[in-house]
Amino acid sequence: MRETSLLEINLAAVSHNLRLLKRIVGDSCRLCPIVKADAYGLGAPRIARTLIGAGADMLAVYDPAEATELLKRAITAPILVLMPVREINRLDEIYRALICRRLHLTVHDEAHLNDLIAVAERFGAAIPVHLEIDTGMSRGGCDAEDAPGLIERIARHPRLHLAGLYTHFAHAEADLEFTDRQFAQFNEIIDRAGESLTEDCLIHCASTFATLRAQRYHRSMIRIGLAWAGYGLEMIEGGEIIIEGEKLQPAVVWKSHLVQLRRVPQGRSIGYSATWTAPRDSLIGVVPVGYADGYPMNLGASDAERTSGPAKGPAKGMVRLRAGAGGRAETCEVPVVGAVNMDQITIDLTDAAARFGRNAVDVGTTVELISDDRAASNHLPVLAERGGTFAHEMLCRLNPRLKREYILREPVAVQVDVPAKAVAAG
Repeated sequence: MRETSLLEINLAAVSHNLRLLKRIVGDSCRLCPIVKADAYGLGAPRIARTLIGAGADMLAVYDPAEATELLKRAITAPILVLMPVREINRLDEIYRALICRRLHLTVHDEAHLNDLIAVAERFGAAIPVHLEIDTGMSRGGCDAEDAPGLIERIARHPRLHLAGLYTHFAHAEADLEFTDRQFAQFNEIIDRAGESLTEDCLIHCASTFATLRAQRYHRSMIRIGLAWAGYGLEMIEGGEIIIEGEKLQPAVVWKSHLVQLRRVPQGRSIGYSATWTAPRDSLIGVVPVGYADGYPMNLGASDAERTSGPAKGPAKGMVRLRAGAGGRAETCEVPVVGAVNMDQITIDLTDAAARFGRNAVDVGTTVELISDDRAASNHLPVLAERGGTFAHEMLCRLNPRLKREYILREPVAVQVDVPAKAVAAG
């Protein structure tokens, strides 16, 4: 039986993206891809193996359960757990990885440090820890004024190994001034730490956005999430960027197909709450995906958004249709109209049928909900923004019931031209 829709995850694009990031940061900087939330819903074990094969030095997850899943799948790269872990049992899957220094834990404050010291002393083993320093995110981590004392305590304790210091930028995609204030505070703390830091202590602060901003943020390791999946640069607002980031290749395509077509006369409304009325005699197609699958509810065009012309303004939600006759398939974009339902959306095929011929648009025709073409209206960051969300959130929302298929399709070479917004970053 045919799936209602399919997520294609291009592992060749993931590999390409990580190798590109390695070229951007250089050989002296390590790469720590973020694979929390099941690698943004794309399947952490398969993604992790691909990232390690492409040169990842470490992986980061949120909690012990996510680390356990990778360890069970024989992932051998060091794993950094980001949440405050306060207790570990010898029977836990992560115990052996911890005492073998393959599992790294994060220290968030003095009380948490005391808990981890108790764990280390109970096990009689030196465990690797990274201290998170809050420089403006005001989420996890210790206050900046407490950092020097915590660094010294960790460095002197025989059962702890200070494997890293890090902070997290709150707004690197849009506010460079705020980012640089965070960066300056972080650097000041590192400078003050002096001899407490060993040569193998990793200094990291750059997520995807800061990585693609400027070389100065890279330090000795970067933590990237969206970038390994091929996204990030298009979400940066103004200021300096590293233009090589334009060569990132989107790794995700979401496909479905038409399951029904019907003629709707001019003036008839479509869907719940009658939000869209056909401005002409229209051909309407039904696609078997909806908000239960993770397609944003507010992407359907409504009468209130019309401005001019037969289609009366661009719809927020656009899909790509692959249609044509005689073995000559072509693509065109068509709007999502009316309310997005739990399990289906309706699309306006009127112009597509006029372009390709009515017989070329039929039940079974492929509909692309998310494209790997960065110029498309259904490019993930574009679609997410129109839906009032973000690319990483939309990926995580894609329902596990959607079949994931891993493919190896070589990325298309991208010619990089410096856009007007770009400033060469050093």
